[in-house]
Amino acid sequence: MIKNIFLISLLLVFLSCESSGGDDTQNPQNDKLTLELVADNTNTTIDQIVSFEVKTNKPFGSITISEDNFETEVTTQSSQVNGFGTSMTLYVNTANIGDVTHSIRVKDVNDASIEASSAITFTVEKGNAVHIKEILVNNFYDKDNTWDTEFSGTDPNRLADVFFAILKPHIGTKTGTKTQRLWYKSITKENQGDLKWDLSQENLYVDPNTIIQFALADDDGGGIGQDLLLGPPFEKDINLSQYSATTPNNINLEDSAINLDVDFTLEWSN
Repeated sequence: MIKNIFLISLLLVFLSCESSGGDDTQNPQNDKLTLELVADNTNTTIDQIVSFEVKTNKPFGSITISEDNFETEVTTQSSQVNGFGTSMTLYVNTANIGDVTHSIRVKDVNDASIEASSAITFTVEKGNAVHIKEILVNNFYDKDNTWDTEFSGTDPNRLADVFFAILKPHIGTKTGTKTQRLWYKSITKENQGDLKWDLSQENLYVDPNTIIQFALADDDGGGIGQDLLLGPPFEKDINLSQYSATTPNNINLEDSAINLDVDFTLEWSN
């Protein structure tokens, strides 16, 4: 009987040693994914290409990017066995003055339940950017005539409800290349209004070596409008670099073929 008790006690000790042994793979801490966001400089100027590096301690299989603390986000999954590896370079949108915060979330390539998140903030300053302060539309095709045919020829509601949009190059977060994207959409001047927009308080700063694009339309409501530039093309290019030597306070966009006449008031940096 004593011998049996001894054997049982020895077996319990052996099992206890096995369960508390040195197998670190059972330690949850070893599964922890770490994320570091690294930039050479977090201060920049309007429209400059700036990058930062996403660095992890082990390969990650997906990355989520957000500029509003994940209120909206874009997630990219890797199709590779090793995912994205342990590093990736991302680029900062520097289209507007102010702070730009990139919130990043990554997930382990082998276990999507293991994730890490972090954020990095860049400060975008004016630099030598040009400020667009006012836009005045003097003329466009068929101005003062009927654009909204549901109204009679004497009803002021027949006139175009005019708004404009400006496009300029934005930096692709994952590519670092610049492509033209919507930058600013104005309020609508109903029934033509005065066709003058005071933009002095708007954050409309642009690198002086940039080509911006101007679009003009009649707002028919519900996101539908008629192109007042009679496109395609639906935008007109304005190459600011051709004015950088003379830095005029006013420039004009004109196309006699469609009776287009638009004045821009600019403020150049010293």
